[in-house]
Parts: sequence; C-alpha cells; structure tokens
Amino acid sequence: MYIHQVTIIIMTSLYFSPAYAHPKHQHTHNNTKVTSTNYSKQLKNHQDDELRKQIVNLLLEKSYAQGDGELLVQAEDLIRASHNPLDIENRLLQTRIAQANHDFDEAEETLQHILKSNPKNSNAILQLANIYRLQGKFSDSLALCHQLNDKDVEWYQAGCVLQVDAMTSSFSDLKAKTDEILQSTIRLSKNDKQWMGNILLEIATRFNDQNLAQKSIPLLSVNNLPNTLAKSNWYISQKQYLSALNILKEYRYHDGALYRIILSKQKISDPSAQKDLNELTQRVEKLLKDKDHIHLREQAQYLWIAKKYNEGLKIAEQNWDMQRESEDFEVYAALAIDGNSKNSAEKLLNWSKKTGYRHPIYIQKLKAVLNQL
Repeated sequence: MYIHQVTIIIMTSLYFSPAYAHPKHQHTHNNTKVTSTNYSKQLKNHQDDELRKQIVNLLLEKSYAQGDGELLVQAEDLIRASHNPLDIENRLLQTRIAQANHDFDEAEETLQHILKSNPKNSNAILQLANIYRLQGKFSDSLALCHQLNDKDVEWYQAGCVLQVDAMTSSFSDLKAKTDEILQSTIRLSKNDKQWMGNILLEIATRFNDQNLAQKSIPLLSVNNLPNTLAKSNWYISQKQYLSALNILKEYRYHDGALYRIILSKQKISDPSAQKDLNELTQRVEKLLKDKDHIHLREQAQYLWIAKKYNEGLKIAEQNWDMQRESEDFEVYAALAIDGNSKNSAEKLLNWSKKTGYRHPIYIQKLKAVLNQL
C-alpha cells in the first residue's frame, strides 16, 4: 500500500505536469543541487526489493524536482538490478523511466500488458492516458481517464480529464470545471495541490486568464524546477520579464530554464542575453552532434530564439512526430510562422482539425501563413 500511494503521488507530480521538465535537460557542472549520494552503488546488490522500489520512487521525485539527471541515472541503475523485474511495481517504474527517456512505444507496450491482467491498476491507467495525450490521441486518453472511477482516485480522474479537455475546448467550456476544482483544492495534499496547480496555471497561461492564474500560483508553493517553469511561463506571457528572471536564475543549469532566461532578457534588451545565448548554443551544439532525441523541444526552442528557422523547423518536426503537448505545438508553430513555412503551417492546422486541438493565438496565425499569396 505504501508503494502504491507513493507511486500515485509521483505519477501525478512528475508525468502529468504541463511544465514537464526532463531531468536530463540539465548540466551538472553548473548545478549546485546535484546530490553526492550514489544510491545505485549502495543498493545495487541489496536483496530487499521493496526498499529498492521506495528508493527508486524517491530518486524519481527528486530528479524532477531539481532537474537532476544523475538521480534519474541512479534510478535506472537500481531498477535494472531488481531481483524481481516482472513485479508490477517494478514494471511500472520501468515504464516511467522509459517515458522519461521518450521511449514511448516501450512504455505503452508494457502498460498495455499490465492492464490486460490488472485492468483496474490506476497507475497504469494514468500513465497510459498521459502517453496518449502526449501523442495527440485525445479520445483514447479521455477514455482511459474515465476508467479512474474508484473513490480514492477521483481527483486524479478530474485532473486527467481536465488536461485532455484543455487541449480541445474553449476556456468558456472549461471555466465551470476549473472554478469547481479551485474551490476544492483546500482539501488536497501538498503534492496534489502542486499537480493541480500546474494544470490550472497552464490553462490560465494558454487562455490568458488573470483570475485563474492568481488562484493557481499559490498552489505552487514549493520551490522546485517544474513549478518555477510553470510560473515563469505565466510571467513571460504577461510581459513580466523581471519576475520570470528572478525565479529562474537558480535553475539556469537547466536548458529549459536558460531558454526562458534568454527570451526574457531579449524582450527587455538586456545585453547579457547574448552571453547566455552563447552558453545555450554550446549546449545545443553538443546535443545536435550527439543526435540526441530526448531534448528535441529544447533544441527547437533554442533555434527559434537564435532565429535559425529552417534548422529549427527540422528539429521541431522530429519532436512533433514523437510528442504533441501544447509546448511542442507552440514552438513548432512559432518556427512555422517566423520561418513562413506553409508546409509546416498546413501540417499543424490539419492535425488541429483532425483532433479538435485549440489554441487561442497560434491557430489564427498559422492560417494567416497558409493564406498568404
């Protein structure tokens, strides 16, 4: 029961966060938060698999809170050393690590096998629903969300459904539900408040709703990387660039945070933006050289702010073929618009029409690109 409870908490706080921050998007030589304790070495030959699973769960939680890739590597090492790899909890841990490494096909296959023998497993349902949402399979994702009908997971069903609906609905259609959820968050645990706060703040940012943002931000009271990225997205959308810079500075070791720092500095004509851009250039050049597939979104974001639109479109398309969150849509759309790519605009608009995806800003801008003579 303890493992089940911990797993649910980590599932929601890590993999369902709209400001999802991959821990391998960081550079340890600049990261003062990297832990010196190597649990994988200490526990590699330990016989107690229950203890091993608890440590892996905690390593995953810390790796995403801090953006610490070394902790994710330790979790991978520990789970590989399991004495019972076919145990359901071990398999769920394996699928979460696979998803973190963008091995979605592997994760999906394992989750489907788990659900064949354990159709009520809420962890597997949540994770598979999330993968389908990431891939733009909204109706499949929603069908899984509605399978979370047990009393003890009703909040996770509400959040799961809201995330899918937010991709395909207008804000007027969502408002009654977001108001209802906000009124009930007082009953949530700290971890669940963070999870729901991230979902609500992402909706507020996309639809530019001040009231929802003001009520969502206090839910993100814990200072960690995912919460910081979510809040900085809101501040940047509101042109509050100094507020964004103030909270991002301690996380500049993370590529996603440094991208937002550069974007904010460019907007206020801060000359140090160029120095930061040079640093991010070095990081991304290494990723491009290594043909990295985990950091494609960050590569595309860098190429957009560096005004390298043609190269950025190629990377954004690769990323789009793998994952389709709003942030992936936005960077691909921004590159298509600024690069005046009718082919990319048409691809995104066709997908939007097919899936029902809505975006209050970019859809109209993409149509304008497509309709140019």
